Amino acid sequence: MLAFSSDIYMIKTAELKQLPHHEGIMPENGEITLYLDAENGDSLISGAGKVAAAEEEYLPVRLAYQSFPKLKSFFINLNKKIKRRHYIESPSVYTVPLRCLYDNHVLRGERNAQNAYEWTNKRWQMSAEEKHKRWNDLYNSLKTKGYNPKDPILLVLNRCLGVKDQIFQGHHRLGICKELGIKEVSVSFWAGHRSFDVFKLFVRRKK
Repeated sequence: MLAFSSDIYMIKTAELKQLPHHEGIMPENGEITLYLDAENGDSLISGAGKVAAAEEEYLPVRLAYQSFPKLKSFFINLNKKIKRRHYIESPSVYTVPLRCLYDNHVLRGERNAQNAYEWTNKRWQMSAEEKHKRWNDLYNSLKTKGYNPKDPILLVLNRCLGVKDQIFQGHHRLGICKELGIKEVSVSFWAGHRSFDVFKLFVRRKK
């Protein structure tokens, strides 16, 4: 079944123009829809005409992918290890404005120098000195070299309860990019299997 991202993303128009168009997967609905395909490569399945004619730097895009039936997805999402084994991994990387990720509330919490590398998992815990050093090293690297588009933020569609997009890796880089005024970042979109829409009621929108 075809599933969709919980949010719309502003993606660089020049990158969208390079994608192939595949008709017949879904009817035109007025949106630009980007289909994630780990095996054959991503493509546009609606809105290709808008992309071709666009002159704006970014365009609003909904992402789509093939998901398991919702009942099967529900049980997969109950187990973190099983859920991760079933992620769909897009082979492409896209450029989005940093502000878009914050506006979509896809972060699990903002990272800064005060709360950097604080993990609930005891295996990952480190000393205050090590936390401080790791944050400063990352901060200084981004400040002097800028953001590296070859090291994308990893965002999983419908990761939270199977209904809400959520950042998987890159919270610290995003916090520093925001602090440094870096305007855009690269994102790799993965997808979790879509569960029942009723779980939207339990998703908190974190700022």
